[in-house]
Amino acid sequence: MNRIVLLLGLIIGLSGCGVQHKVIRDFKGKTKADLVLAKGKPVRTEINEKGQTIYIYQASKRLKAAPINTGQFQYDRFESPRATKTDTYKFFINSYGIIEDVTYNVDYSR
Repeated sequence: MNRIVLLLGLIIGLSGCGVQHKVIRDFKGKTKADLVLAKGKPVRTEINEKGQTIYIYQASKRLKAAPINTGQFQYDRFESPRATKTDTYKFFINSYGIIEDVTYNVDYSR
């Protein structure tokens, strides 16, 4: 029983350390001017059905091939494929210029 409680506490504790939670904590409730000052001009803006303005920021990074170690002797090298990592942040801003919600998404493509 104690192990289950410890494991559950560890999972809850580590889930609070994610990127999205940090971004929400840093920007939720701040103004649009604070966002632009911190992140710069957005890649694009949209308006959703609730009338909120959505500021979208994207950052792409090219990931190199990485060797995969099987722990056994081998003649051929195994490498992970090259990929592109894209981080997408969406900031939902109300009509008063206050950030109401933030979402974060990461995508990997070859």
